[in-house]
Amino acid sequence: MKSTCMGRARGGSNCLRQCRARATCHFQRQALRLVCSASPPEGPKPSSPGPNLADPVETIAWGGTLPSTRRAVLGGLSGLGIALGGNLGGITSFLLGLDGGQLAGRLRADVLIPVRGIKRCLYGNSGSGFEFTYPAEWLGDQTLAYRAAKRAEAARGGPPTFGSRRDDFDDLGFPALSPPRRPVSQPSRGAEVAEPVVAFGPPGTTGEENVSVIVAPIMAGFSLEGSLGGPREAGERFLTTLAPPSSGLEATLLSAEGRTDGSQLYYTLEYTVKGPKFFRHNVSVYTARNNQLYTFNAQCPEARWQEDAAALLASAASFRLT
Repeated sequence: MKSTCMGRARGGSNCLRQCRARATCHFQRQALRLVCSASPPEGPKPSSPGPNLADPVETIAWGGTLPSTRRAVLGGLSGLGIALGGNLGGITSFLLGLDGGQLAGRLRADVLIPVRGIKRCLYGNSGSGFEFTYPAEWLGDQTLAYRAAKRAEAARGGPPTFGSRRDDFDDLGFPALSPPRRPVSQPSRGAEVAEPVVAFGPPGTTGEENVSVIVAPIMAGFSLEGSLGGPREAGERFLTTLAPPSSGLEATLLSAEGRTDGSQLYYTLEYTVKGPKFFRHNVSVYTARNNQLYTFNAQCPEARWQEDAAALLASAASFRLT
């Protein structure tokens, strides 16, 4: 009986020691947690020398967070729009020229942006206008602008110097930008000479090298074939009028041909005109619509024909009414 009680006493003592040990371990863990939570935060890690600039993602992440996908897409599209709209680095001209400029011609994008070295002049409205291409580096003809300014000044009551010996361009010895049309039998226009409505030429020139278009009234019922005959016959009649025997001018017809664009007939004449102070090579295109005669003229000095021939012939071939 006594031994049994002693055994129970020893067992109780062992259980008590185990419970104390467990309680001590638990308190130690809690104390360790309190110490860790109360300790000051670690200082900043030593900064690295910098990002790898060859990796754009690492560079942006090093400087801040990456932009959102929406912002990145909008920024990219905005940059692309600016580059294309401004033709930065000629990228728009290059892209529009990949198909030979056909898309640019249909969209009339080459009116503002040069494509394959050319631009397009689009004048007037549909049904009463025209279009043609010209070398992209050429500018609006300053001689024509000067004459238009003088006519406007005369219309406002200023000195009517246009056509007089006081006109600065009368002393150059060059004939008009395009052959003058016959005076129309109307009192208000009887003394007028038709002037080009548009003209383009190389910068810094006097107007001898350019492309231009004249639009002038013509008698009712006029037609190229019905009134002038075929292209060669019309060309010979035109040159006889341009350089009559007593004029001191020598005109030579080099070629004459006709082409059609739908129902619209065009005559293309290539000829030279030689005078005492000039020798010029011309390519002219004639067509008529609604009692108006449209005359496209591309010209340059004969000495420059070999250089300008391709551009001037292409410009003449592109002329059409709209």
